[in-house]
Amino acid sequence: MTRIKICGITRMEDALSAARCGADALGFNFSQQSPRCVTTDAARSLVRGLPPFLEAVGVFVEQPPEEVEEICRYCGLGMAQLHGSRYGDMETNAVKGVRVLKVFRPEAGFTPDVVRSFQQATGVSAFLFDTYRPGMEGGTGALMEETMAEMIFSALPEGCFGVLAGGLNPDNVGEAIRTLHPYAVDTASGVEAAPGRKDKLKMQAFVQAVRQADRS
Repeated sequence: MTRIKICGITRMEDALSAARCGADALGFNFSQQSPRCVTTDAARSLVRGLPPFLEAVGVFVEQPPEEVEEICRYCGLGMAQLHGSRYGDMETNAVKGVRVLKVFRPEAGFTPDVVRSFQQATGVSAFLFDTYRPGMEGGTGALMEETMAEMIFSALPEGCFGVLAGGLNPDNVGEAIRTLHPYAVDTASGVEAAPGRKDKLKMQAFVQAVRQADRS
């Protein structure tokens, strides 16, 4: 069964709606450049109000490992999603006390060997693949090029869990799952009424599309 992460949660009503729709994980963005950024106090309050067995993921862009650790601990986050070139082997290994979801934005020349090397150097097994756009660390709202996506997901190293992100919405997520068979899918803008404000009907439709693809 494909797992579902809904990212960019800023309001309790959206968090609870996502949970009721069937999301497996929620993302809380701590990058000040994002229109979906939340304060640590707001995130802490949101996480404390979540139902049990729902994963809370912190989204970080180029923030120091010690800051990532501190925010995750304060907010009660179970996983850190790391965007940016600073998170190489050493910086990722410096993030302690929380599981890591490493983000890659594949561009020309990227191969699964990059993932294999990173896994061997860090022990990280969860990887999110987002669409590459110059100057943007996620939130592009654009689909990954099909040939690139197929190359990555067909050759992930054993023991790696691949999360597909980038431009997914209720209309295209089913076909993406049937083609790529990712471990999980991630959406933010694809289920929004406005940045940081989710649309309940879109979240319901997204989850239904995922489950229909799983059954097909």
